[in-house]
Amino acid sequence: MQNMIVTPSHFRVAYAIVAPAPAHLGGRVTAGFGEVLRGFRVRAGWTQEGLAARSGVSAHAISILESGRRRPRPISVAALADALCLNAADAKMLSASATETASEPPAQMANTPPAPRMLPHVTPQFVGRDSEVEQILALADAARENHGLAVAISSIDGMAGIGKSALAVRAAHLLAERFPDGQLFLDLRGYTQGMAPRDPADALAFLLTSLGVPPGEIPADLDARAAAYRSRLVGTRTLILLDNAATEAQVRPLIPGDGGCLVVITSRKSLKALDEARSVALDVLPEPDALALLRALVGPGYAAAAGDPGWAQIAELCGCLPLALRIAAALVRHRPAWTLSHLADKLRAAPLDLGSFADGERDLTAVFDLSYQTLAGDQRNLLRRLGLASGPDIDAHAAAALLDTAPARAERLLQDLVDHHLLTEPAAGRYRMHDLIRAYAHTQAITLDPEPARDRALHGLMHYYAHTAQSASQAATRFPRPEPSGPVPAHAPDLRQPDAARAWLRAELTNLDAAFTHAHTHRLSSHTIALAAGLAEILHTDGPWTRALQVHQVAAETAERLGQPAAHANALTDLGRMRQQTGDYPWAGEAYTRALKVYREIGHRDGEATALTDLGRVRYLTGDYPGASDALTRALEIYRAIGHRLGEAGALTDLGRVRYLTGDYPGTGDALTRALEIYRAIGHRDGEATILIELGRVRESAGDYPAADDALTRALEIYHAIGHRNGEALALTALGRVRRLTGDYPGASDALTRALEINRAIGHRHGEARVLTNLGRVRENAGDYPAADDALTRALEMYREIGHRNGEALALTALGHVRYLTGDHSGAIDAHTRALEIYRETGERGNEAWALNHYAAAVAATGDRPRALTLYRQALAMNQELNKPDDEAISLEGIAEHHLATGDSPQGTTHLRQALEVFQQLGMNPDIERVQTRLRGLTPESASCSELDSGNN
Repeated sequence: MQNMIVTPSHFRVAYAIVAPAPAHLGGRVTAGFGEVLRGFRVRAGWTQEGLAARSGVSAHAISILESGRRRPRPISVAALADALCLNAADAKMLSASATETASEPPAQMANTPPAPRMLPHVTPQFVGRDSEVEQILALADAARENHGLAVAISSIDGMAGIGKSALAVRAAHLLAERFPDGQLFLDLRGYTQGMAPRDPADALAFLLTSLGVPPGEIPADLDARAAAYRSRLVGTRTLILLDNAATEAQVRPLIPGDGGCLVVITSRKSLKALDEARSVALDVLPEPDALALLRALVGPGYAAAAGDPGWAQIAELCGCLPLALRIAAALVRHRPAWTLSHLADKLRAAPLDLGSFADGERDLTAVFDLSYQTLAGDQRNLLRRLGLASGPDIDAHAAAALLDTAPARAERLLQDLVDHHLLTEPAAGRYRMHDLIRAYAHTQAITLDPEPARDRALHGLMHYYAHTAQSASQAATRFPRPEPSGPVPAHAPDLRQPDAARAWLRAELTNLDAAFTHAHTHRLSSHTIALAAGLAEILHTDGPWTRALQVHQVAAETAERLGQPAAHANALTDLGRMRQQTGDYPWAGEAYTRALKVYREIGHRDGEATALTDLGRVRYLTGDYPGASDALTRALEIYRAIGHRLGEAGALTDLGRVRYLTGDYPGTGDALTRALEIYRAIGHRDGEATILIELGRVRESAGDYPAADDALTRALEIYHAIGHRNGEALALTALGRVRRLTGDYPGASDALTRALEINRAIGHRHGEARVLTNLGRVRENAGDYPAADDALTRALEMYREIGHRNGEALALTALGHVRYLTGDHSGAIDAHTRALEIYRETGERGNEAWALNHYAAAVAATGDRPRALTLYRQALAMNQELNKPDDEAISLEGIAEHHLATGDSPQGTTHLRQALEVFQQLGMNPDIERVQTRLRGLTPESASCSELDSGNN
């Protein structure tokens, strides 16, 4: 036999053909139309919406007709009869009941109890929750569009005091008119002080009574009561609000079996096993809504001004939790002497004491107690342990360290607490606890757990954080870092890949910092030192550097006090790096020197090489290139001797920078190429990006701007991918410089503005000054001389404050050129003279050759052309020696202008054409246009325009 697919419409048609007239009519045709229509509709198994969809008569009209409040029109009767597929006898019955008049309603209708209207009063101080209300209303709309074929269920869940019941009642009142057959309300007492959760059988008895079933007719057992309840609701449009549910098992018998009804459930627990339910999870109120609710609850007569900061302080101290806000408002409302600041001070004075959150009738501690009592023993244990942790969130590995268990078990318990709405999971695998629940959990831990047990839990957590952070830092850093201290934790994530390590450090930064603060505050010295070491890398790359300075200063002092030389030297090294990053070069050099001495005393070769590398770096930043080269060369020898490839690459990188600054470009390329090979061999993307930036600078100096742009763009992409903000700023600054040289001033300004924002955000003063110098030059090229002067003056001040002599000279050179362009020739000569003094003192021949061109131009502007020619020729020789074609072309252009000014046009034209050729080879468009314009202005014999134009093609 073939399978037959039977649809609901097949069933309903068949049922309408074979089923008898509604039993309660007894075959009579004298019953009221509404009663007859309802009987036929229920027999067909349709809701009012279902009949409306098939007949064209609105559901609202059908509801009114069934209630007997209006006589139907003949056309509506015919449409309803057709839709119900009535046979001739039933159609006649329906038509007769529509035309019959009666002074009294049918007896059965007279005995039918009115539809229940049981919804609680709506609180007038309901604020916000618009999106959540819309979700519930949309569910009711969807059920109507589905013609009532399924029961619509909305489950509102959230932590204690979050406002679940208020939302449910609000939504129910908005929906009441859509459910004319009644609105039922029942408190299931899932979390009620001193009362057990309501038994489902008792709940059904209450609901049946509310629906008009006499107590004597209510069945005895649960299943029979559930069947009677479902039968009573068949074909009706009824709303059922089940408040304060405990479990799915308590709720399931109370769900109607027929479509057309809406069930709204509230619970502190996620009712995940109700597959058909649509969950509406509540979080705390947004701050604006919390403030509005607090003001509404306190009332319009309160004297505090709307702008009083006390409003926001109380809302924050209440964690924007509606119940806490209501209690706080009641305290203010009924204590006239209390100001907002007074209540805020009371709440702030004892952040871990919930005693302040009680107003005589409501007590937040008692509310949380009810949730706590529903937990199993191991769930309670985890909640108390989480109350000890100082960070804002936690993952399974950290929770496992608190409990001394496996992460899988910790994950299950964390999920259990999420289901009970004692935790939230704002991101996958990250768990967060409301501040007031944390205060409750902390109190429970202090009250119930012995001090040794609490100490063991915190020790496990802090050791896990410190060791894992140090391991992650080793994987993520470009600089060599010490081995993690202490035994390997029993369970830790796999962070061997730099990207994974860096992502973990970023995710845990606030927790690591909070753990460090706790350790330092409670004089847990070993944890203080270890956590500072774990924080070093992520604070170095992401900042804030002011916090890094505090952390490493504390670690250095603690290690020195405890007599731990290796830890002391490590902390001094980290502190020196932060001093260097913030521009305090003298202090950085002192820290590195002290660390170097300690490392040598204890025979720590790895640490010695690291200190030498750092010392070399700060020396070249202060212009001591011989000293920097010596320190870096010694570091390189040690790294090679001990086989430390990462350290070797780092020393080569810095050595390449020193060679670049001293004009040794072949030596620069050799050092950087070897460093790049090592970084790529060990898969170190941060190091690779650093080398790409350095190579970009070398190519820029050689005039190969496309290659420079390519290298810098690749560096920027790597830094952005790994989230290295300082690296991004470096790459953007270098890109801005290259774009300026090729005439892309908008692109240069955009890159430099982004770099400036990053440097200011992370507190990198050297980086900020470097960007301001480049921005000044972009504005100069664009002709905005006042803005250029302002940017360069600020850069100069910052360089001087941090003692960065190379930067000071760069800013002076650029500032001198702006003064030259604005006619301040004496000011220009003064700035260039001071810049050249610094370059010569520090041995920066490349920058000296660059600055000589600007100095010569300023001297020429004063009329001393012979002196200017000598300077230009000196600059030309240096630039040719150093292979700096862009500055070589500037020298040629300056020599040409001398010859033209003294009447030697052939020599002038020859030198201009030589300069033009170099500019064209380099693609330096602004310079090309300038020289071409100058040549066009000469006599035809001196220059052919067609020749010039073709030369630029």
